[in-house]
Amino acid sequence: MNSSGHIQPGSHDLVDIDGDEDFSELMSKIAKEIVQRQLTVPAIIFLESIKPLSFLGNQLLIFANPVVSLVVRTGNYYKFVRMIEDRENVEKLTLAIEEQNALEVQHRKELKETHRKEKQNRKSFWSRFRRKSD
Repeated sequence: MNSSGHIQPGSHDLVDIDGDEDFSELMSKIAKEIVQRQLTVPAIIFLESIKPLSFLGNQLLIFANPVVSLVVRTGNYYKFVRMIEDRENVEKLTLAIEEQNALEVQHRKELKETHRKEKQNRKSFWSRFRRKSD
């Protein structure tokens, strides 16, 4: 790929001829970013709504490549384009987002519980000045 982001002839590392490419790493990165930015619900709604049109979306992204390449300069864009071509991958991405969100919710719940326990164990400022009854 050159500096403009276009695929150069002979770049075999960006194209999967067999079609059995593994997108799990890319899906997990996308899912983490979506959950981190708290866009889980809008992302799932968007993915579910475009699932029937995933191939057309793929073709639109290929068509928009010259404009998008001004902003995005990595091979992940092309991998993403190939990924959304298949409806099953869109469903897998939705599931990855849901799983990542569940992990994040569990993590927040554990932090909240830990914080609550620490707060209970702390003595208040005024409790230090109270008399101890015998």
